[in-house]
Amino acid sequence: MVKGLITAAALAESLPGWGYVLLSAGLVLLAVLIVALICFALRDRLIAGVTYSREFSEEGVYEGEYVIMTETVTNPSFLPVFFLDVESYFYNGIRLQSVPFDPRQAMQYFQSRFHLWPFMQIRRRHKVLCAQRGFYQLETVDVFYSKRVRYISAPAQLYVYPKVIPIGEIPDPISSHQGDSITARRLIFDPFSVNGIRKYQFGDPFSTINFKATARSGSVGIDAIRVNSRDYCSSRTVMVYLNYQLSVDKPIPAHLYEPMMERGLSHAAALMREAFYSGYRAGFSANATLVSGENRICFPVEGGEAHLTEILKKMAKVRISTGISLTAMLSEQLRDGMTETEIFLLTPELTDEAATILDRYRLQGNTVHVILLGGGEVYGDEDVAS
Repeated sequence: MVKGLITAAALAESLPGWGYVLLSAGLVLLAVLIVALICFALRDRLIAGVTYSREFSEEGVYEGEYVIMTETVTNPSFLPVFFLDVESYFYNGIRLQSVPFDPRQAMQYFQSRFHLWPFMQIRRRHKVLCAQRGFYQLETVDVFYSKRVRYISAPAQLYVYPKVIPIGEIPDPISSHQGDSITARRLIFDPFSVNGIRKYQFGDPFSTINFKATARSGSVGIDAIRVNSRDYCSSRTVMVYLNYQLSVDKPIPAHLYEPMMERGLSHAAALMREAFYSGYRAGFSANATLVSGENRICFPVEGGEAHLTEILKKMAKVRISTGISLTAMLSEQLRDGMTETEIFLLTPELTDEAATILDRYRLQGNTVHVILLGGGEVYGDEDVAS
């Protein structure tokens, strides 16, 4: 009976060259088919073992800038996983450039398809436009298979700071019109003294670029740009207040109030950036509610880049609604005896109560600038903010 058996080797030897090729191809196809059947039968377990994560290239950026979101998916199995569709939704304020934007949708649908070989990891990068200020938290993604869905925890968060505007676009304080201001420049630096070189920050003027240091940086793109860091005429402290409260007898329509207060946040951020980059100590306070539940922002006068970053993060979380009253916000530092500080109040209007508190600040040795966000106009149903 052994003699009657024909082994594969004997069969291969008996076949011509083309027959051997066909036999080899058939065996390969059979092996592929067997692996495909095993993968199909074990697909649920294979997908359950896949790991997925995502992250943004920056913790926080300014409105209008771009970040990179990186997806990382790993197959720890010795079998391949094909047609793995990962689905999620994104807020309209952060827009993936690879996905057509539909303004009619409250959130944007996004899908990534992966084909993973055994023990394979894929990192996929997406360019994201930060179109609107806010604090964005991504939680889970969905993977559908066998008429079921698997929810994968893939947390990622991004702070989008207020839009950067040049310091010169901030409206003049009303004190300047009254002759109380010596110069229209609010923050004065020494143009002849350079104390070092630093990286370019969004909004730095072209005249501050150090081209020699930029050429020696060895980097590419905006990261390569180096600017001169200048000394300042004196050590100063700055306190910026942003008021969200409106008088009952002077209402402002919501479609005018919200963009006006967004501009107010941008004005406040510009003042804070200018103060910190000038080497001053600065603080910030606003009587707005936050998405995290607080009804105010209050940062004492301090210095340093980390302090500015924390302020910008809180600005990203602001909701356009009033928290505590304007008088309560202004009175706190007054009771603490704040003195020798340059105070900026950004407000839709200046009430008599607020003006009285500001006068007391002046008596304590502070300089006060009031910036009217709406140009000081009284808004009716048809009026437009200036």
